[in-house]
Amino acid sequence: MRLTRGFSMWVVGLCAVGGCDGVAQEADPAVALREKVDNAAALNTAVLNGMRMNGMRMNGTTLNGMRMNGMRMNGINLNGLDLDGSVLSATGVVDGTSQTFTGAQLVGAVIDLDIDGAAWQMRFDDIFKNPAAPTGDVWFYEISIQAPGDPNWESLCFDHLGQPTQAIPLANYWDLATGARVADATVVTFACRDAVLAKCVEWGYRPWAKAGTTSLANHHQACTRMARADYCGDGTPHTFTGTPIDIFDKLAPRLQAPATLSRSNWGPEAEWGPNGAVCVGDMMRLKLYDDAGVPYDYPTCLDAIDDFSSCGTLPISRGGLVANRFCDKWGDQPQQCNSHDYDGDDDEDDEDDEDD
Repeated sequence: MRLTRGFSMWVVGLCAVGGCDGVAQEADPAVALREKVDNAAALNTAVLNGMRMNGMRMNGTTLNGMRMNGMRMNGINLNGLDLDGSVLSATGVVDGTSQTFTGAQLVGAVIDLDIDGAAWQMRFDDIFKNPAAPTGDVWFYEISIQAPGDPNWESLCFDHLGQPTQAIPLANYWDLATGARVADATVVTFACRDAVLAKCVEWGYRPWAKAGTTSLANHHQACTRMARADYCGDGTPHTFTGTPIDIFDKLAPRLQAPATLSRSNWGPEAEWGPNGAVCVGDMMRLKLYDDAGVPYDYPTCLDAIDDFSSCGTLPISRGGLVANRFCDKWGDQPQQCNSHDYDGDDDEDDEDDEDD
């Protein structure tokens, strides 16, 4: 997707959509599931995005108390920002000639912000392609912000350990109450890495791209529901950051394939569409809350979608776009999530053995 110039920018809160209700849980190092992102076993998070500011319009009008007052780089006034995939570009006049600055050429550019009447600044410190896929189309942006009267710059994005991280610009924005994607061609969201919006991009579900002839926009949205265990699609997460899930799809070509079929204690959790789960299995992350003694409201949608023995097969008729598997012993016996099922029947009756 390409956004034309004169769009807005959306920057959402750290604990968006209730993502900070629970204490983040770190993965047990003995459970070596995340060998690589392409192998589907991945660590999920409860946080939709990881930013600390709440939006601005880059066309001069106010959005949530924020307004862009201009953009400059090395003394050049920039305007006409575009977003093509995850690549930002802007135009400026150099020696009387209009020039377009794209991607890494925008390093050092500063955006002046008016936030509730106070002057803030935002700066692109570095822009580079995802090192894990240097020939791909995902770009990372290191962004700093400066508060009024503060000589210091601070990272816009932080991961769940409090360390600075990069952002990925995405078209459109996400409703902070429901987690729904709101289609608006005038808005760009800077999605912080280590939170759901960016993770789903890094897992391959780039909303601007296609797999074959299939747009990945809805797969990305379905992935955000899956990563947060947002069963009912109402924005309520049911997981802890650092919980491993095994994600897969039936795209052609496939972007993610299951990695836990030979592991005991793993099974299908759910199939997911843009509006939440379309079916659920027996291995649900709700058990994490039970194991940790965290109170929660039982998701009201589950009774209607929990009677599908075939959940995890992703038939077209059900409307699921991505699916995941989960080990429900992760909360109290995580070592048992790393054992193998040697008879290949994907059940729990095999002797548990540790991986080498």
